[in-house]
Amino acid sequence: MLLPAKAIIGAIVLSLYCLAGFIVYRHLIPRLSPSARRLASLMLLAQILAIGGAFLVQPASSFEAWLWSLNEEWNIQATLASSQWALAGAIALVAALLARDWRRWRRLYLLGVGLVFLFLARDEYFVEHEFVFGWVRNIALLGVALVVATLVVAWRSPRENRIWHFCLLAGLATAAAGGLLIETQCGDASFVAIISCADHFLLEEPLEFLGVWLALVAMLGHLTQPSPSLRIQRALFLIPALWLILLAQSNAVHSLARYAGESELAAVEFESGARLLGYRLEHEQRHISLFLSPGRWDYQGRNLDGLGYSIHLVDQVTGESSVGRDRFTHRRLFLLAPGYAPVYRQWAEIERPALATSNRAYWIVLSLWRNEGDAYTALRILASDLQLLDDRQVILGEKVWRGSSAAATRGPLAIFDNGFALDAWEAPATSRAGTPLTVTISWRSDADGSEDHAQFLHLGHAESGEWWVYDQEPLGARLPTRLWYSGLADSETWQVPLPADLAPGRYEVFSGLYRARDKERVAVRDPAGDYFPDARVPLGSLVVE
Repeated sequence: MLLPAKAIIGAIVLSLYCLAGFIVYRHLIPRLSPSARRLASLMLLAQILAIGGAFLVQPASSFEAWLWSLNEEWNIQATLASSQWALAGAIALVAALLARDWRRWRRLYLLGVGLVFLFLARDEYFVEHEFVFGWVRNIALLGVALVVATLVVAWRSPRENRIWHFCLLAGLATAAAGGLLIETQCGDASFVAIISCADHFLLEEPLEFLGVWLALVAMLGHLTQPSPSLRIQRALFLIPALWLILLAQSNAVHSLARYAGESELAAVEFESGARLLGYRLEHEQRHISLFLSPGRWDYQGRNLDGLGYSIHLVDQVTGESSVGRDRFTHRRLFLLAPGYAPVYRQWAEIERPALATSNRAYWIVLSLWRNEGDAYTALRILASDLQLLDDRQVILGEKVWRGSSAAATRGPLAIFDNGFALDAWEAPATSRAGTPLTVTISWRSDADGSEDHAQFLHLGHAESGEWWVYDQEPLGARLPTRLWYSGLADSETWQVPLPADLAPGRYEVFSGLYRARDKERVAVRDPAGDYFPDARVPLGSLVVE
């Protein structure tokens, strides 16, 4: 039994279709060729069946609810809408090609209309506008340009042809009323008084459908004028099928990337057949979205046969998990990608623990598991294009809890060309060979790191000229330079193991950075802006006893 709101909207939609159908079949359809009439009627019938199914079908599963919904993507209604835009666009291009005796501006106009409709057909299926800032404005501007061009062409066209231009304008206005006006005004109080925002798509989508059909009739009217051959008219019936084949051949990963926006693509296969196809880390890696394919079809509304996932932050030094989230997978259908792979979107949020250590590197790790009775069994990873922590954990990224930056009390000792600054160093004036030398080195960064660096400490004997070298990461393994961030201020205390056979005497101390990938030193300047020779910063002297 229909809900009252749904019944009212259904009555409005039925009335609009009856009114539009009466006008079009009374004044426009008789002007078309027999093949064009059949094609227009076939598309109208397909719309009526799709919209009627959305209103009348009582879904028995979440799959059926998705399949017939007017508010979902990649299902019957969305694919039909895309195919009809493509059909109208293709007919406009065929008309521009066949009408060789028309004025050039008329043919260019139809060429432009065809390209716009094909663009809308692609956007209708791949939903690319959802990830473009200001898409409402852009689509509105495109519509205004098309309306202006149509009015100009209609004014310069013969009187008997203007009816097709007015039909197109009516179609554009109807589609805009649904796709732009209703959708964008849903939050307006006067709109909500008429129709609930929860049900707005029940009116929005049929209006778009009706607008597309009117545009299709207009393009068929333009095509009728050049009197195409019967073979060409029959070939038009193949266009929707060809468009569907084109969509089906589209790469599933491409579709996922389009819908998921800035997500990273992945190809991780688990032993159950489940696959990770992509993921997204947002808001400083605290919000995590996963795009999972369960490996088999099942749409009964439960979790995926006990399938769950865990997101943990693992300390890169100790290997211990500091914080994590364990969840069962939910069954909200995210997309049916071309290639017929069901993909579900999961998400988790990692909050900073109260006692979290700042400026420490963590791996963001994903594992899948299955609940079997009282046991939770982690699934083994069979293949992965991402780095693995072990055979059951895949690394999605890295996370650093940022520390508060202390104000600098003095100028730095040296400034490196990559944006890092050696702020200060502390060491005893004397030390003994064979005992650790305690050195505290302070760093700042005015840029985000992008690659690993190592810091060298060179001791040069003042008399013999012999050198002793010690290298390690500037802030140790706890924070590699690839994870440094603008505003970082931190220090590390080194325990430098002086060898027992180190010759006594005075040593000049130098330090600097080199890239781990090619051992190339990073150029460095003093506070006055002059470069240090050999990219080495003099730190002072040390007496070894």
